[in-house]
Amino acid sequence: MSTLLQTLLLETLPKDTDPILHLYIQKLLPSLEQEFSLISALGGSYESHYQILSQLGDRYAQENAQRYSNYADQNLLVHVLNGLLTAWNISKYLPQPLSEIEKYLLCLGLTLHDYNKYCNGQGEETPKNWEVEEILNLCRDLGEKLNFELFWPEWQEYLTEIAYLAQNTQNKVGTNLYPANWPLPKIKDRRRLEVPLRHLLAFGDIAVHFTDPADIDTQTGGQRLRERLRYLNINKSLVYHRLRDTIGILSNGIHNATMNFAKQLNWEPILFFAQGVIYLASADIETPDIHELQEFIWSQVSGVLGSKMLGGDIGFKRDGKGLKVAPQTLELFSPAELIPKLPRVIEVKVANIKDPATPKRLEKLSLTETEREFINQGADIRADRIAEFIFITQKEFFADSIEYINWILNKLGIQDKISPEETQVQSGGVNYGWYHAAAYYVANHATFKPEYISERIEIWAEDLANWASENNLLPSHSSPIREIFSDYLAQYLEVKGWESNHPSFCVEFTAYADAKTKLAKQPICSLSSGEFASEDQMDSVVLFKPQQYSNKNALGGRQIKRGISKIYALEMLLRQAFWSVPAGKLEEQQPVFLYIFPAYVYSPQTAAAIKLLVNNMKFINLWDVHKQWLEKEMNINALQSIPWLTDEAKLGRFHEDKYNKEDLPFIAMSYTTTRGKTLSDAWVQPAFLALSLPILLGVKVIATSSSVPIYNSDRDFKESVILDAPASFWNLLGLSNSLRIQDFENAMQRLLIAYSLHLDTRSSPPDAKWRDLIKTVREVTTNVLNIFCLATEGLRRDKRDIPSQEEVKRYWQYAQFWVKQDKSETNEGVYLMTLIEKLVKQYRVFYQASLGESSHTILLPLSKALEIILSVPQQVDVDDLILQASGQIKDALARQEFYKRPLMMDKSTDRTTREERELTAIHTFMTTCVRELFLELYKGDRALLQENRNRIKSGAEFAYRWLALQEKTAKVS
Repeated sequence: MSTLLQTLLLETLPKDTDPILHLYIQKLLPSLEQEFSLISALGGSYESHYQILSQLGDRYAQENAQRYSNYADQNLLVHVLNGLLTAWNISKYLPQPLSEIEKYLLCLGLTLHDYNKYCNGQGEETPKNWEVEEILNLCRDLGEKLNFELFWPEWQEYLTEIAYLAQNTQNKVGTNLYPANWPLPKIKDRRRLEVPLRHLLAFGDIAVHFTDPADIDTQTGGQRLRERLRYLNINKSLVYHRLRDTIGILSNGIHNATMNFAKQLNWEPILFFAQGVIYLASADIETPDIHELQEFIWSQVSGVLGSKMLGGDIGFKRDGKGLKVAPQTLELFSPAELIPKLPRVIEVKVANIKDPATPKRLEKLSLTETEREFINQGADIRADRIAEFIFITQKEFFADSIEYINWILNKLGIQDKISPEETQVQSGGVNYGWYHAAAYYVANHATFKPEYISERIEIWAEDLANWASENNLLPSHSSPIREIFSDYLAQYLEVKGWESNHPSFCVEFTAYADAKTKLAKQPICSLSSGEFASEDQMDSVVLFKPQQYSNKNALGGRQIKRGISKIYALEMLLRQAFWSVPAGKLEEQQPVFLYIFPAYVYSPQTAAAIKLLVNNMKFINLWDVHKQWLEKEMNINALQSIPWLTDEAKLGRFHEDKYNKEDLPFIAMSYTTTRGKTLSDAWVQPAFLALSLPILLGVKVIATSSSVPIYNSDRDFKESVILDAPASFWNLLGLSNSLRIQDFENAMQRLLIAYSLHLDTRSSPPDAKWRDLIKTVREVTTNVLNIFCLATEGLRRDKRDIPSQEEVKRYWQYAQFWVKQDKSETNEGVYLMTLIEKLVKQYRVFYQASLGESSHTILLPLSKALEIILSVPQQVDVDDLILQASGQIKDALARQEFYKRPLMMDKSTDRTTREERELTAIHTFMTTCVRELFLELYKGDRALLQENRNRIKSGAEFAYRWLALQEKTAKVS
């Protein structure tokens, strides 16, 4: 079965990819994912590191664990994969190309270069650098575990070369470079192991430790990369671009536009970061002109927005008062450019064929019966479109121009029927006069179809733009947004060779302070710090509700509209364009945003793979997740079986034309919505996705209801997963809001147990009732035996008394997995489950009922024991209580069928001996009930025992059925 990462890579690899690299991804990647994805190459949790180092006898376990955990997370899988792909990508510039065998050695040497981290992750000792024989054996064992033979059947013949490269990838510690220390290699020219192979491996390994594009100039790693290039005789230089701010889709657009510009300079991207790219460029590079690059980026961004605006998708909104135009639309296009495009927008936005506005508008006018009867013939969608076009052009471009009014009346041919004054009748911001004129025109041409009317509007729009331009009637055009965008790029965009132009804190603070005064005429942007000019949020721009209080308004002011800067307005419009989300509506669906960061770095191949996922990620059906997880015996490898991609993404390869709708995701963005009304409904999906994607792809994910990223880069946080203010069920599960690599398995198992138990016991398909998930989690975290209580309630709801064998096995495993994942210090769940199982085993010695019997019959001894403990006076001695209860249980057994008493059924001894054995077994069982259950667990508190009575009985029934099934299976085998 293909893994998600493997599928994404194979779908996006270029056609000319080397067959050996293709084979590596096809054959080896699944094994690497299996072994390496939960091992930390960098970062990881302090507790996990400390525990392993202590077990290995490290004298400095505490200091080393702290040092390791101070790094940001990167798992061993992406460390190896991105390192290999980076080394592979620069190998094409070698003066002497790699041979086929050398390509195999490059792949396998880099795969094993951090074998020590794998061993440490498994809690195993690693050989010292001088223990060559042990290193060879370790590489052989790990190669067999990773199925190297599927990739290269002759790999063991080159074990010496592979181990040598793995041991000597790094140049700092742990190397063993002396050829005499190693067995004789099979490769013909041993010098090729050093140059180019070892230096290629070193280049890839150094590169995946970078956290920022500027590291090539600010960190020693940059100098080390340049040294590798010199050793390899690759006459290239390293350059970068970086955007120090992160907004979302706009940031990705700036990055991709910069990459397109760099492509014209023959810069090849080799490393992708959340905030930029490192390129391989010619040795004699020229620094690009800042103004040319700014112009190019603006043309790319505005071109995308413009095409969406002119298609009517964004930048316009129609409400009860007519069509509204976003300020950004008016700034992107001059009046002469926009007017001819308005007919298409009108056609898209004015589509209320069944409920046209014209009849309602005409009711407000004082007309004679004869005139009203006539114009009612044209009171339909045709008149709506004509009126909206006339009204929007007048409002935005011509105001009260009498020339415009007369020109329109002449075009409609009704200048003798309706006066200019009648066209300007308004009320409540709505122009009724133009609806009157439009309806008159349509009534005069009643046979015109809507399509023909749309064509006429297009002709009028062209004529209007030409006439107004010739007569200088159009207002002057300015684009503040373009100027602000240039300022934004000047402050935040860096390219190697440019002088830094960091934003001024004083300017930003002054703008903020001024805006908080009563004299301020504009609010501060509610999404940013207020360094750029802002305007009132328009409902045609923002995705959320614009009319909400903001503490960024002036102190003591009455204005409740929030502000938005020009930069964030661009971001909101881009989200409308790419996500197809109507303005002002997204907030109603309680969106939770997923911001997906690289773990340090992407190679070009992994960046394309992540892009495919983000653009084609399917809505994940948690019923399917539940099913797959159970089929895989509750193993998190079941995540690979989930259909992650839409059907369209499975039809073909996408390296050429897939990404027209969005460019490479430096910070990939996705979001979830819900039809439910609770916070639990909103967070069920994103909590699962935020945990799944780092496990499957090695990325870092932040889930938050914030519509802007809470971090600019992955270097700003160490953890792999951050959930920002999740629903309460998450923390009730005992899960931290921030997780390291070693926390994944425990967190995912706990989450899936809770989801699956809820779907099994509280849902009513197809309604999962996620609003009640908090109740499920609260009960299970309170007492593990509530798992069986919930199961019993589910059976009653389904009008069944007896669970199936599969259900018994499933719920028992839920409980066992749950207590196993409990990381609390006391972990009472383990003791409770052990005690319940012990009690059932003890009474099964003297009493066994058929599994087809009722719960009352199966639990007879336990029910009797609890009843006696709860009914006897408190002053009764413990030993007397045990003897008294044992006698009553003995009497109860005497009234049962003989075959239910296994000790009495044993004919190999006389009756007296059998009765003694039975009584002894009953006494043992009753002793456990009184001393361990009642006195130790519940502290002799009868009220507490009574409160937990049903939980104990539910747990005991499932334990009984589980033990009976185990016994039956053992007999069969």
